[in-house]
Amino acid sequence: MKKIFALAIIALSTLVASAEGTYIGGNVGYWHSGANNTNHLTILPELGYNFSKTWAIGTTVGYDYIHFCGEKTSGHMFQVAPYARFSYFRSSNDLVQLFVDGGVGFGAGWTSYEDEDSKTACIWNVGLRPGIAINLSEKFSFVTHIGFLGYK
Repeated sequence: MKKIFALAIIALSTLVASAEGTYIGGNVGYWHSGANNTNHLTILPELGYNFSKTWAIGTTVGYDYIHFCGEKTSGHMFQVAPYARFSYFRSSNDLVQLFVDGGVGFGAGWTSYEDEDSKTACIWNVGLRPGIAINLSEKFSFVTHIGFLGYK
């Protein structure tokens, strides 16, 4: 299994390196919420393609885990979130780029409870996510999203 996974990563890296407008990124996060005493783990790799300096498409595909501390309750969610990105501002030296992602997200998984059987869980969202990119070079950028305007 490890060999297959390593081979898939090498193949993806080779494909991405050879495609001019392709980009990769993602989100890995872990946090603890004291308000409801939960731990969250998120792994969301991202793959996209730039058609021009203005338009791009992409998707995130990943996994989200939540655990309620002190209980035997947890949730597992697999997610897919395709989007179209419109860049509406670039600085004169291309250092700063403002954009908005419009997309739809889907997720399916299960929750397990201490005293009950597992239950199916489904999520979906549709909306806009504004963001900013700091382009440090032609091949490397820091990208962040600021909020979400839509329906979850």
